[in-house]
Amino acid sequence: MKILFRQIGRRIGAILGSDDKKVKFLGFGKYEGDFIPLEAVGFLAENLRKNQMTNPKLLLDNGKIVYGCECWWGSEEEVKIQLENYKKDNLEIIDVDIDEIRKQYRSK
Repeated sequence: MKILFRQIGRRIGAILGSDDKKVKFLGFGKYEGDFIPLEAVGFLAENLRKNQMTNPKLLLDNGKIVYGCECWWGSEEEVKIQLENYKKDNLEIIDVDIDEIRKQYRSK
């Protein structure tokens, strides 16, 4: 039985992270299926590649690819609700670019 949430083409939203002042928002897009996270950065991504394990691949509306191991993601509806809750808590929503995030990670 397939989980509806993980149907290919399903609309999603992706958040990089948050703190007590701001939320780093990656964008909305669609779930593409599970793939080895070739472009992804971070400890989890490295382990997934090393072990040839797959992870959710998310194609954002801006054309960028993000993997589930790089962010918090959920259905577009859930993420919209979460963003509204963040706004109610007076958190600033900041759009971030996954390419810039990866570049910063690799420069460390």
